[in-house]
Amino acid sequence: MKAFTFTIPYKYGDTIQIKPLFDIHYGNPLCDVPALKAYLEDSDDKTYFFGGGDMMDSIVTTDRRYAKSSDGTQGDAIIDEQVEGIAAILEPYRDKIIGLGRGNHEDVIVKKCGTDPIWRLCAKLDTAYLGYSGLLRLRFTENGNRGRTVVVRFHHGWGGGARTAGASITRYSHDLKYWDADIYLYGHDHQRKSDRIPRIGLSGNKIVSKPQLIGVCGTYLKTYSTNETASYSEIKGYPPIEIGGISVQITPNNNWVKMRILV
Repeated sequence: MKAFTFTIPYKYGDTIQIKPLFDIHYGNPLCDVPALKAYLEDSDDKTYFFGGGDMMDSIVTTDRRYAKSSDGTQGDAIIDEQVEGIAAILEPYRDKIIGLGRGNHEDVIVKKCGTDPIWRLCAKLDTAYLGYSGLLRLRFTENGNRGRTVVVRFHHGWGGGARTAGASITRYSHDLKYWDADIYLYGHDHQRKSDRIPRIGLSGNKIVSKPQLIGVCGTYLKTYSTNETASYSEIKGYPPIEIGGISVQITPNNNWVKMRILV
């Protein structure tokens, strides 16, 4: 686990958008690539991206989870093809990527194959490798003045798949007791949820509102297939989920920042 600092310039009144990229599962035929591209394209020069793992499906033929119907690659080099494919999609946004983290799907490849698909992806895009979890300090600066700092605690996620609407938020909300951060981002459950926890703090000698935000960052992997071959989620009985991601909106102000999560 590491700590990272990323500096974002702004002008007073700007709203900075942080768009997390979790659980894309590129390479699975049920990955909704058009929805992913639309999410990326819905951005401007104040938008930044942040990867939280399972960018690629990363299931190879020796994996007990492997099924031909869930392999959308064409050749034998499954991981190479997935790295190249997702890199091509992210290439136009490489200068706006804060960093990319690893998920449980890539973790299996690291342990069994001795190579890290996310590390390779980061090298191709020349961006920071964030690991499985960590702390990210976002430093907002306006011409070297009016500095504002927002701390993000991120983790790919853990546990079994969530089957109820509030299960993900309930599970991850316990994590807030152990980490000093302002925003908490998780994945793994393929849910798209958020919550806001009121909090009072200090900015200099001012007493200000400094709420904590928690976000479960969504997915681009469809739950159910459209043919007779059942998906993994279908076999496990997971409920249908909405495709897409969340957006963290941060507006630096005179006191600290105003922030919210759009789902």
